[in-house]
Amino acid sequence: MKAEDYSFDDIEPLKRNRDIEGETGVELGLPGGFVLQVLAATDANPRWRNRSEEITAELNRLRNARASNERVRKYLSRIYAECLVIGWPKGPRSKGVAVPFSVEACAAFLLQADDAYAALDGVVYENKNFRTARIEAVVEQVKKS
Repeated sequence: MKAEDYSFDDIEPLKRNRDIEGETGVELGLPGGFVLQVLAATDANPRWRNRSEEITAELNRLRNARASNERVRKYLSRIYAECLVIGWPKGPRSKGVAVPFSVEACAAFLLQADDAYAALDGVVYENKNFRTARIEAVVEQVKKS
């Protein structure tokens, strides 16, 4: 028999949700009330999938060059803003005014907001985090990353 010939009850919680991983994303709740809409860093995300070889090559180059953590973070902040963060329902404010989401603004936010970067980095690589519509980053967990 082929795999598709079998039927199993109650396995939905064990299945990936590719729409959430790669199209709609999840809300990542951050300390301070910020919320980012994020996609997974998986094959289900076309933005990530199309650039994964380039990203891996650059990370390898940075590692081989013994680049500082700051340099790696600068690179990944931009990549995350381009490929993983698709909006911020409750984003940062500047002088009391909501900052419109853009790749540039998001990259700058991730560079400056240590816990936001750590939370994002801590959830996007695990597809199990993309089974429901919202994830809450807990400060204690973020600081361990």
